Amino acid sequence: MPKQARINGIKSYRCYTKAEAAALVGVSTRTISNWTKNGLPLMDASHPPLVRGDDLRNHIIAQRESRKVKTGLSEIYCLPCRKSHLPAGRMADCKIEGNKAMLTALCGVCEGIVCKPISLSDLPEIRYKLDLTITRPEAAL
Repeated sequence: MPKQARINGIKSYRCYTKAEAAALVGVSTRTISNWTKNGLPLMDASHPPLVRGDDLRNHIIAQRESRKVKTGLSEIYCLPCRKSHLPAGRMADCKIEGNKAMLTALCGVCEGIVCKPISLSDLPEIRYKLDLTITRPEAAL
Protein backbone atom coordinates (compact mmCIF):
# COMPACT_ATOMS: atom_id res chain seq x y z
CA MET A 1 0.00 0.00 0.00
CA PRO A 2 1.34 3.47 -0.82
CA LYS A 3 1.92 6.03 1.87
CA GLN A 4 -0.45 8.43 0.10
CA ALA A 5 -3.55 7.66 -1.91
CA ARG A 6 -3.04 8.06 -5.66
CA ILE A 7 -5.31 10.52 -7.44
CA ASN A 8 -3.85 10.27 -10.95
CA GLY A 9 -6.15 7.60 -12.39
CA ILE A 10 -9.44 8.89 -10.98
CA LYS A 11 -11.94 9.84 -13.70
CA SER A 12 -14.21 12.72 -12.64
CA TYR A 13 -17.22 11.59 -14.66
CA ARG A 14 -17.12 7.97 -13.54
CA CYS A 15 -18.72 6.19 -10.56
CA TYR A 16 -16.85 3.53 -8.62
CA THR A 17 -17.82 0.81 -6.17
CA LYS A 18 -15.87 0.78 -2.92
CA ALA A 19 -13.70 -2.09 -4.17
CA GLU A 20 -12.98 -0.34 -7.49
CA ALA A 21 -12.18 2.94 -5.75
CA ALA A 22 -9.87 1.17 -3.30
CA ALA A 23 -7.97 -0.59 -6.08
CA LEU A 24 -7.72 2.59 -8.15
CA VAL A 25 -6.46 4.77 -5.30
CA GLY A 26 -4.25 2.09 -3.73
CA VAL A 27 -5.90 1.76 -0.32
CA SER A 28 -8.02 -0.93 1.30
CA THR A 29 -11.81 -1.13 1.05
CA ARG A 30 -11.88 -0.54 4.81
CA THR A 31 -10.19 2.83 4.22
CA ILE A 32 -12.87 3.78 1.69
CA SER A 33 -15.54 2.81 4.24
CA ASN A 34 -13.83 4.99 6.86
CA TRP A 35 -13.71 7.88 4.38
CA THR A 36 -17.47 7.56 3.77
CA LYS A 37 -18.06 7.76 7.54
CA ASN A 38 -15.83 10.87 7.65
CA GLY A 39 -17.52 12.79 4.86
CA LEU A 40 -16.93 11.13 1.48
CA PRO A 41 -20.38 11.31 -0.13
CA LEU A 42 -21.99 8.25 -1.69
CA MET A 43 -24.24 8.57 -4.75
CA ASP A 44 -27.46 7.27 -3.16
CA ALA A 45 -28.85 4.29 -1.30
CA SER A 46 -28.23 1.95 -4.25
CA HIS A 47 -26.50 -1.33 -3.67
CA PRO A 48 -23.56 -1.55 -4.14
CA PRO A 49 -22.90 1.99 -2.93
CA LEU A 50 -21.19 4.11 -5.57
CA VAL A 51 -18.66 6.92 -5.18
CA ARG A 52 -18.33 9.65 -7.81
CA GLY A 53 -14.81 10.17 -9.12
CA ASP A 54 -14.76 13.92 -8.56
CA ASP A 55 -16.01 13.47 -4.97
CA LEU A 56 -13.26 10.91 -4.32
CA ARG A 57 -10.55 13.19 -5.72
CA ASN A 58 -11.85 16.22 -3.78
CA HIS A 59 -11.98 14.22 -0.54
CA ILE A 60 -8.36 13.04 -0.90
CA ILE A 61 -7.14 16.56 -1.73
CA ALA A 62 -9.04 18.01 1.24
CA GLN A 63 -7.45 15.41 3.54
CA ARG A 64 -3.98 16.37 2.30
CA GLU A 65 -4.65 20.08 2.78
CA SER A 66 -5.94 19.56 6.32
CA ARG A 67 -2.67 17.86 7.32
CA LYS A 68 -0.46 20.73 6.15
CA VAL A 69 1.04 22.99 8.81
CA LYS A 70 1.83 26.59 7.94
CA THR A 71 5.05 27.92 9.43
CA GLY A 72 5.95 31.56 9.81
CA LEU A 73 9.20 32.88 8.44
CA SER A 74 10.93 32.69 11.81
CA GLU A 75 9.19 29.48 12.94
CA ILE A 76 10.49 25.96 12.49
CA TYR A 77 8.39 22.78 12.19
CA CYS A 78 9.24 20.23 14.87
CA LEU A 79 8.67 16.59 13.87
CA PRO A 80 8.31 15.17 17.42
CA CYS A 81 5.85 17.93 18.43
CA ARG A 82 4.14 17.92 15.00
CA LYS A 83 3.71 21.69 15.32
CA SER A 84 5.36 24.91 14.28
CA HIS A 85 7.33 26.65 17.06
CA LEU A 86 9.78 29.46 17.54
CA PRO A 87 13.33 28.27 18.22
CA ALA A 88 14.37 28.05 21.88
CA GLY A 89 15.63 31.42 23.07
CA ARG A 90 14.93 32.82 19.59
CA MET A 91 18.41 31.63 18.59
CA ALA A 92 19.43 29.65 15.53
CA ASP A 93 22.49 28.76 13.50
CA CYS A 94 22.48 29.58 9.80
CA LYS A 95 24.85 27.75 7.46
CA ILE A 96 25.21 29.33 4.02
CA GLU A 97 26.59 27.28 1.14
CA GLY A 98 26.49 28.89 -2.29
CA ASN A 99 22.98 30.26 -2.78
CA LYS A 100 21.37 28.02 -0.15
CA ALA A 101 20.94 28.54 3.58
CA MET A 102 19.90 26.13 6.34
CA LEU A 103 18.62 27.14 9.76
CA THR A 104 19.36 24.78 12.64
CA ALA A 105 17.93 25.38 16.10
CA LEU A 106 16.42 23.75 19.16
CA CYS A 107 12.64 23.42 19.41
CA GLY A 108 11.21 25.86 21.92
CA VAL A 109 9.01 23.14 23.45
CA CYS A 110 10.75 19.74 23.35
CA GLU A 111 14.30 21.05 22.76
CA GLY A 112 14.87 18.65 19.87
CA ILE A 113 17.07 19.69 16.96
CA VAL A 114 15.09 21.11 14.04
CA CYS A 115 16.21 22.34 10.61
CA LYS A 116 14.64 24.53 7.96
CA PRO A 117 15.93 25.49 4.52
CA ILE A 118 15.50 29.19 3.78
CA SER A 119 16.00 31.57 0.90
CA LEU A 120 18.88 34.02 1.07
CA SER A 121 16.44 36.81 0.24
CA ASP A 122 14.52 36.05 3.48
CA LEU A 123 17.67 36.14 5.60
CA PRO A 124 17.49 39.88 6.58
CA GLU A 125 13.91 39.54 7.84
CA ILE A 126 14.69 36.35 9.77
CA ARG A 127 17.77 38.01 11.20
CA TYR A 128 15.56 40.80 12.53
CA LYS A 129 13.34 38.29 14.39
CA LEU A 130 15.94 35.73 15.52
CA ASP A 131 19.45 35.86 16.91
CA LEU A 132 21.39 34.13 14.12
CA THR A 133 24.92 32.78 14.10
CA ILE A 134 25.85 32.76 10.41
CA THR A 135 28.61 30.48 9.14
CA ARG A 136 30.01 30.19 5.63
CA PRO A 137 32.32 27.47 4.36
CA GLU A 138 35.94 28.51 3.90
CA ALA A 139 36.94 29.26 0.33
CA ALA A 140 38.98 26.47 -1.22
CA LEU A 141 42.44 27.52 -2.37
